Amino acid sequence: MEHIINILKGVVIGVANAIPGVSGGTMMVVMKVFDKLMGSVTLNIKKLKENFVFLLTIIIGMGIGVILSSKVLSICFENYFVQTQFFFMGVVLGSLPMIYKEGTKENKFKPFHIIPFIVGLAIIIGVTLISMSTTSTSVITDIDAGSFIFLVIICIVAAAAMIMPGLSGSLVLLILGGYHTVITAVSDMNIPVLIPAGIGIIIGVLLCAKLITLCLKKWKNGTYAVILGLIFGSFFAIWPRESKSVELVDGIEKTVTTGANFELNLTGIIAIVIGIIGVLLPISMEIIDKKKKSEDK
Repeated sequence: MEHIINILKGVVIGVANAIPGVSGGTMMVVMKVFDKLMGSVTLNIKKLKENFVFLLTIIIGMGIGVILSSKVLSICFENYFVQTQFFFMGVVLGSLPMIYKEGTKENKFKPFHIIPFIVGLAIIIGVTLISMSTTSTSVITDIDAGSFIFLVIICIVAAAAMIMPGLSGSLVLLILGGYHTVITAVSDMNIPVLIPAGIGIIIGVLLCAKLITLCLKKWKNGTYAVILGLIFGSFFAIWPRESKSVELVDGIEKTVTTGANFELNLTGIIAIVIGIIGVLLPISMEIIDKKKKSEDK
C-alpha cells in the first residue's frame, strides 16, 4: 500500500512539474517526501540502494504524471484555465501551515529570517515578471549538435528550479525558450529530443539536491524561510492571466494568446469554489496522516 501511495504522490509532483508557474518542489513538501527525496538523490551507492524502492515508486509516479499532464492538462488549460490555476493555488495555500510547522519543528523563526524570506519572494516574482515579458520560441523537433547542447543546458537550469519549493521548473524552461519543445516531445514521444532533455534534468537534480540537503542540515530555519518566500511568491506566478507565445503554424511563426484573466463572473465563482477544494486537499491529507499515526501508536 505504501508503494501505491508513493506512486500517487509522484503523479501529483509530475503533474505540477509540467505546469508553468506551479512548483513541483512545493508539491514534494506538501506530499511530505521533500526531505527524504533530497537525501536519497545522491551518487552514494549505499544510500541509493537503501532508498531504491522509494525513489523508483516516486519516479514512476512522476513519469505517469508528466505523460498524463501533457495530454489532460492541455485540455484543462484550454477549456478551464482559470479553474485549474485556482485549484493549484488552493493546494499551495492549504499546504502553508504544514510547511511552516516543518520549518519550525526544531527552532522558531527569528526576526532576521525575514531577509531570506524576502529573497525567496523576490526571486519568484522576478522570474515571473521576466516570463511575462518574454515570448517563447518555436518548437525544436529535430536534433543537431547545437540544439542538443542547448536542451541539456536549459534542462539543467530548469531541473534545479524544479525541485526548489516555490520555483517552477516549467516556468524557468518557458523563459529559456524550451518549454514547448519539451512538452511537445513528451506528448509525441520524440525520443531524440527527450534524450538531451533527460540528461540535463538528471544533472540538474543531482547537483541541486546535494546543495539543498546541505542547506537543510546546516541552516534549516533560513532555508525554510527562503522556501516560504518562494511559495508565497508562487501565488503571483500561478495567478491566472493571459500570455503570448510564438508558435510555428504551417511553417509560419504566429503569436498565439493562451490562458485567461480572472473575472468575478460565473467562471470566477466556480474557480473560487475549486480553489477552496484545493485548500482542503492537503489539510485532509494531514488529518488522515495524523489519524494513521495515532492508530499505529
